[in-house]
Amino acid sequence: MKKIAFLLAIALIPLFSQAQKLEGLKNALENGSSNGNGGGRDNGGGGGNNYSIWADLFFNIALEPTWWLLFRGPNEMPANEFGFSEYPYADEENSGTYLPLDMGNEKRMSLQLTGHVQTDQDAVFGGFLQAKWSPNRAFTLEANHLQLFESLDEPNSNGEETDQFSITNFSFGYNRVHHSKFQLWWGGGLMLLNPGKESLLYGSPTFNMGFTWFFKRPLSLYADGQFGFPNGVYARQHQARLQVHLKRFMVYAGYQGTKVGDVSLPNAALGTGVWF
Repeated sequence: MKKIAFLLAIALIPLFSQAQKLEGLKNALENGSSNGNGGGRDNGGGGGNNYSIWADLFFNIALEPTWWLLFRGPNEMPANEFGFSEYPYADEENSGTYLPLDMGNEKRMSLQLTGHVQTDQDAVFGGFLQAKWSPNRAFTLEANHLQLFESLDEPNSNGEETDQFSITNFSFGYNRVHHSKFQLWWGGGLMLLNPGKESLLYGSPTFNMGFTWFFKRPLSLYADGQFGFPNGVYARQHQARLQVHLKRFMVYAGYQGTKVGDVSLPNAALGTGVWF
């Protein structure tokens, strides 16, 4: 009996010792970067020669393959030779939202709206909204907003029983791969983090990338991420979800992760979306 009680006490330690989760995100953001060594740059002699060698290597050997990787390779169909389907799996023989124009598909723009609720199955819960507009086949403009709440055991210093934290992203993406079954994009934008009602708003340029794989009707796999350094602190917002397409609509379940500094917050998500 004593052994059982001892093991139970050990198992319950994390529950009683765990700090407020959103407070951890806020502290990591507001404390900023503590690394002041400039990334450990080598200031020793001979550095200029090393930079020259790497520059020559890049421009003489790697520039063209890098261009092919990021933008378009030789003999690859350009984006202006594709159009959009009405919605995923609208075409009987193809899967995704991109189709060659020679198939008679003339839709030139696409708009997608997505939203979900999420929770860490404990005290944290929230919601996510995402809008993607493609004015042409090559580029996509995206705006998304993540709002998190946490029910507190005791009121915080402001007398509130619910803590909150939010992230807003505005991004511009280049649709690098526009195959009927697989799409991949990368780009940049702006990330805004709001630790609370009366807190400062922290912003950062971001890099973002993602993909959608239409692997079997009516299913697809989606993943994306935004990465920034607000207040000198690494921040990441990412998600992965399995989507079920129901003509113009879809439902999905997946994972939404938030990381600020060394503090991570994984959540389970359940949502829906629509194509216009």
